[in-house]
Amino acid sequence: MKHFAFTVGMGLVSLAFPGCTTVDDTLSTAAAPSPAAAPDEASSFRATAEADRKARQTEATITPYPFDTCAVQFHKPFKDGKPKHRRVYKGQEVLFCCTPCVKAFDMNPEPYMPRILAAANAQATGSSQ
Repeated sequence: MKHFAFTVGMGLVSLAFPGCTTVDDTLSTAAAPSPAAAPDEASSFRATAEADRKARQTEATITPYPFDTCAVQFHKPFKDGKPKHRRVYKGQEVLFCCTPCVKAFDMNPEPYMPRILAAANAQATGSSQ
């Protein structure tokens, strides 16, 4: 029953946000914050955007994003090869395909970061040798 409710809920999300219609079940279930633990979406978005602005001032300390796909829907390439949104989280650049994805990241960024950091470290190690 839980899977049915999730599937129906995601169908409604895809109707509301047609630019973001694909879902990775393994990542979306891990990334879903509990309602009690979820921060206020508006303040989280503002706080992350402010951190992004500050990080852009010190661009040299930002690790480049290692993929050409969305951070949330990692199998989805950017439209026309260009990301729609950019965030800097703990010194790591993170790129997104659409507004719902950046909001999902702002709500709970930690589940997405291990894959990004591992790829960025591998890319840095490979390019320095």
